[in-house]
Amino acid sequence: MEAPIQGDRPEIVESRGPLVWGMDSIALHDAWWRGRGIQCVRMNTEFDRVPGVELYMLLEPDQLVTFALSDMTELIVWSFAKAFWVSVVERSEESYKEELVRDVDGEVTGVRRSYAHDERLGHRCLLTGIHEMAVDWAAAADKRGTRAAVRRHGGARVVHERVYGHCRDSSLPEDRRGFISWLVASWNDPDRIIEGIEAVRPGVFAPCGTKLDPDLICIEPAWIGGGNHDLKGRMIVGPDFLEDTRSSEVGGAVKMRPINEIDPPRGRRAGRLLPRQNIYQTVKRLFDIAMSVAVLVCFFPIMALVAIAVVVDDGFPIFFGHTRQKKNGKEFKCWKFRTMRRNAEAMVAQLQAMNKADGPQVLIENDPRVTRVGNVLRKFQLDELPQFWNVLRGDMSIVGPRPSPDRENQFCPAWREMRLSVRPGITGLWQVERTRAPGEDFQEWIKYDIEYVRTASFSQDLLIILKTAWNIVKR
Repeated sequence: MEAPIQGDRPEIVESRGPLVWGMDSIALHDAWWRGRGIQCVRMNTEFDRVPGVELYMLLEPDQLVTFALSDMTELIVWSFAKAFWVSVVERSEESYKEELVRDVDGEVTGVRRSYAHDERLGHRCLLTGIHEMAVDWAAAADKRGTRAAVRRHGGARVVHERVYGHCRDSSLPEDRRGFISWLVASWNDPDRIIEGIEAVRPGVFAPCGTKLDPDLICIEPAWIGGGNHDLKGRMIVGPDFLEDTRSSEVGGAVKMRPINEIDPPRGRRAGRLLPRQNIYQTVKRLFDIAMSVAVLVCFFPIMALVAIAVVVDDGFPIFFGHTRQKKNGKEFKCWKFRTMRRNAEAMVAQLQAMNKADGPQVLIENDPRVTRVGNVLRKFQLDELPQFWNVLRGDMSIVGPRPSPDRENQFCPAWREMRLSVRPGITGLWQVERTRAPGEDFQEWIKYDIEYVRTASFSQDLLIILKTAWNIVKR
């Protein structure tokens, strides 16, 4: 049998347990990334290029990092940078909290909801497609050498990005076990990348040829290491794993497949750099850029007239920038032509009794806060033209959930998480499908935001744009 090329087999020098299928936490980490078209390269190690690699991930010796590659796809495609410093931020799992609000007499007056995550900056790694940078990184003996490698091949064209993910240190025993447990819980198809293992039961992976005792109680997901033959009477409750026994020789039969031999991911599991959903996101971003440039150029004369009208009617400022939340809950200034009086925010509490909307919105008939010019701008939605600048900047998309401030996003946990997983839009499914039925507007808002995120497609975006244009014409 021909020996596998270096990089195909998990060569473990000074491997630190636990071992599963002859692989330690670092080898399993690198296999996970290999399934996404990425070869992990660590400083001061031997290096051979894996056939079919799309990107290199340059790491320090003990780093274990995972994050959603889809969060980086657009940046990788459009920045034209040579390398990407990725700062991986960890968030606590428990983020949603409720707290009773009491008045001075101790009476409950409401509920304060909070979605604030406890965050900490974990590891920093480098993504690049430059083979020579990866070679020099592997040859570097220390951090000074890795910085020199980046300067030599990347120069000024290195982009910095923060993403949410998981970070562990393979020098710590508890981190090694914790990382493997995380892989068991989240990696649905390790047999796609690791040759020599198979699913012996749904969600249960073991070396090829393993026969499990019929009396074994095993709740998926679970990984069973080599040499675990006598499991009668045992109970395994996933996510969990059994490490290799000392007598196991499974390491000689297990190796990682070259990237160009890995089958596409099954079902909708995360795979390579540009799966179908990310192609849609790329096309959508292209369309957003082209449309926003066209609108800003073609409507510039109208925008200039609107600006003059706003000043004549109620003075400066011309624009109103409201702090809203975009993808991943990051805040940005959402720009509009100012349609309300300058003290409009202070008047909200006084007018709350006139509010016709349910939920967090404010909808008042003959709203006294709106200026004369503002009424005209709102009727034809001309006040939203500056938002095409937000689209061009990447804060928003033309189609997506309505951007809302943090206060409004506190009203429904599941809705918040769904709507903040995509860019907010100038128009969206809720805007074109809402009925404005009394007492149902907020429920419709939730319904259509979630429906859009689940079914988003370019054809649906075009249909929403056409419906929006038709609604404006009908006015």
